[in-house]
Amino acid sequence: MGLFSRFSKKSSAKTDDSIDESHETDDDVTAEGNLAAEDLASDEDSDGTEASEAEETDADVESDTDTDNESDAETEEADAEELAEEALLEKSAPYDRADKGPFDAAEDYPEINRLDLGALKVPVVDGMQVRLDTDDDSQRVLAVTLIHEGGGIQLQAFATPRSEGLWNTVRNQLTSSVASQGGESDERHTSLGTELAVEVPAKTEDGRPGKRAMRFAGVDGPRWFVRAVFSGKAVTDEEIRSELSALFRGVVVDRGQEAMAPRELIVLTAPQVDGDTGESDEKGKDELNPFERGPEITEVR
Repeated sequence: MGLFSRFSKKSSAKTDDSIDESHETDDDVTAEGNLAAEDLASDEDSDGTEASEAEETDADVESDTDTDNESDAETEEADAEELAEEALLEKSAPYDRADKGPFDAAEDYPEINRLDLGALKVPVVDGMQVRLDTDDDSQRVLAVTLIHEGGGIQLQAFATPRSEGLWNTVRNQLTSSVASQGGESDERHTSLGTELAVEVPAKTEDGRPGKRAMRFAGVDGPRWFVRAVFSGKAVTDEEIRSELSALFRGVVVDRGQEAMAPRELIVLTAPQVDGDTGESDEKGKDELNPFERGPEITEVR
């Protein structure tokens, strides 16, 4: 301390020195008081700085937390999108497809009366009309439509990868297409899996505004996908729809072994039909030509 550092051992003028020491001591006390005040101020500044640094640290922690939360949210969103894409590529088919059809040509299937159209072998029953839908320019057979008791089911086959399906993706695209036309769609779970019931704006025969109702179904198989479009009474009459669904379940798909691009339409083959000239004209009038081309049933685009 200053009091001891300024101590003197001289004998003369002791009293004066003591007085001087007293003054110096007061100065030292004052100096020490000033230093204490400065130290206190310094401590207060230090406390303020530490508080400020603490606040900045808390702010940094909050900022890091927000960044981490945003990063986690983005990661979760990316994971959700990836899962959604994977779900779209999953095969969609009735759980008992291998047992009740539609069948792949390499699988075991019941022997019933079927019409061989190459890629599709379709069951035929009495009173049913078969219509081949062809391309006007190339005359390729693009689809087959089975018509029974006022209801119809159009079938088309497409190539797919061995491990991926098409129906989930096609169903989503159909839903978007219907919505863009001002129509309505509704998913329904049936013996064929997930079907899509739609209504789209259309004009009636007399030109008035109306609606056209259809139902879409799809089945993914080994390297193929078959889409079915129900129309007419098959949309509104459950019994007729059930009969046509049973025909669909009896279809055999023969994709072939050739390489094909995913989603490529598998062209059908028109069967050879020999005319029987020995039949009477009256009988010929009574019978329907099963391969007569009727009105087109077009898909919703």
